[in-house]
Formats: sequence, C-alpha cells, structure tokens
Amino acid sequence: MAASNESVIAVRELERLGVPESTTYRRCRDGEPWQRLGPGIAALHNGTPTWRQQLIAGLLHGGDDALITGGAALRLHGMRAGAAPTRVHLLIPHSTQVRSWGIFHVERTSRMPRGVEREGLAVAPLCRAVLDEVRLLTDPKEIATVVAEPIRRRLLVPAQLLAELDAGCRKGSAAPRAVLHGAGADVWSPAEFDARAWWRAQPGLPPARFNVSVRDLRGQQIGIVDVLVEELGFAWEIDSVEQHFATPDQVDDTLRRQRALRGVGLHVVSTRPSQRRDDPDGTLRDVLDGLAVAAALPAPRATYVDAIPRHR
Repeated sequence: MAASNESVIAVRELERLGVPESTTYRRCRDGEPWQRLGPGIAALHNGTPTWRQQLIAGLLHGGDDALITGGAALRLHGMRAGAAPTRVHLLIPHSTQVRSWGIFHVERTSRMPRGVEREGLAVAPLCRAVLDEVRLLTDPKEIATVVAEPIRRRLLVPAQLLAELDAGCRKGSAAPRAVLHGAGADVWSPAEFDARAWWRAQPGLPPARFNVSVRDLRGQQIGIVDVLVEELGFAWEIDSVEQHFATPDQVDDTLRRQRALRGVGLHVVSTRPSQRRDDPDGTLRDVLDGLAVAAALPAPRATYVDAIPRHR
C-alpha cells in the first residue's frame, strides 16, 4: 500500500533518480526551494507541509512495513471525536530499528496487524488504532470520547476492544480497561460516562440501565434513553447543547423524542452536562423528585432493549 509521493520523497529515491544527496540537502537549507521533513525525507517545496504530506513522510520514516495508528489513523478511518492529532503515531515491526523523530512517534510491536488502506495510506485496523490512541491517555473522559464514537456508529463492539486490549501490551492499559469495563459497554459519550459514574456513586439511587431503546407495545422504537430505571418507568436524559440544542432541528428532535417517551408513560428528567458537573446536589434533588413522581404513575406501556450490540 504505497502512498503517492505528493511532493514528499526519500533522499535515497532522489539519488536513484540522479539527484546527489549533497544536492538534496543543499536545496533543503533555509531559503532554498525544498525542505527536510524527517531523516532522509524531503518535501519538494518550501511552504508549510500539509498534514497529509506529514503522514506520508511518517510512513517513509517508518519503513516499508510501517502503519499509521492512533489518532492520525482514527481520522483516516473517518472518526472525528477527540482532539485533532498533532503527531504521526507509527507502528513498525519489533525487528525494525527506527526511532521516533519530531512529530513521528514510533512504536515497535511484536503484534504487527495487517494494515488497511485509507485514502491511499497504510493504516492500522480501527480497533487497533483506537487502543493505540487510548493507551497514551489517562483521563477517563478523553478515553471515553475516543472509544465511544466507533461503538456509537456500530463499527466496533466493546468485546472487540477488550479482546484487543487483553492481547496487547499491558503498558497503559489500566485506564482504558476501567473505562471499557465500567462504562464502555453501554455509554456512548463522555457526558454519559460521567453521568453513569455519578449515578453509581449515589447510595440512594436505584439500579439503572444505560442507553436503552424504548419501544411501544407494537415493537416500534420510540427513542433511546441515556438512563432508565425500568421498574419505575423513569428516564434520565443527558442533553448537551452540542448534541441537542445547537440547531433548531436538534431542538425539535429532542422535544419530539421526549414527548414520545412521555406518551408511552415514561417520566423523563433532562439534565445538562454542565448542570450535573456544577450543581451535583441540585441534580440529585431533581433525580430523586423525578423518581418519586415516576413511582406514583401507572406502569409505562413500553418494552426495552439494550441499544448497543454486545456481539457480532
């Protein structure tokens, strides 16, 4: 899976084309028409290199068997959650003697995966790319951000991520494992991860299910609720501005879904992530009041199914 050069080329390749090494490095000096992007790698222009050109340079630096992984690979797989990558994370076979340089973060591995092609570049499979990224993170919310997107889009299931985590290096695996075991199986966003952790930390709250599909008695899906106390018919929604109130269409969809949930008899309480974070006591009062109201209402006319697939 060789990438097209796109004005990025190895110095040794230029030598094969008849350009002496000394000429190449002279042309890469300040004020000259070319520039150096890495050890033995040149860009045939002196402007700011594009991110794609840096990815190509990273693959050239890593060698013929190198794969892009981590955050850079996630972007190539079409993922958009989490911070934009600022370095090129590379996987290379353990026997290859290549070191990290500049923005090129080189990881030698004895478990070299079979690469896939994305946008003409050699990339680690999605599951491996996710875990190579989160092993470098320590904040559970940041980890949840990365793992939630492919699960939400049904490109991966938590069991795949856990199996890959178990098979790989233990270094940096504790925090991702805690997220996947503690919340990753049935939450789709950092806000939901935070809400679940908060719910479980409250001794007075009943057991709940997370990300549950609510269906009417004919089997028609009404909506997916973030938190469900099934025995009481109580639903708690974590409604972020970005996902629920950023546009008029989002507002309409959110209100329509909540009306439909109430229409089958669920009592719905909605909380903003910032309110949960900044006013935990007020949030707890709202939830307890909502549970009390739900307990006094007739049983909902609904059935429930976990919204995230567990197996493939």
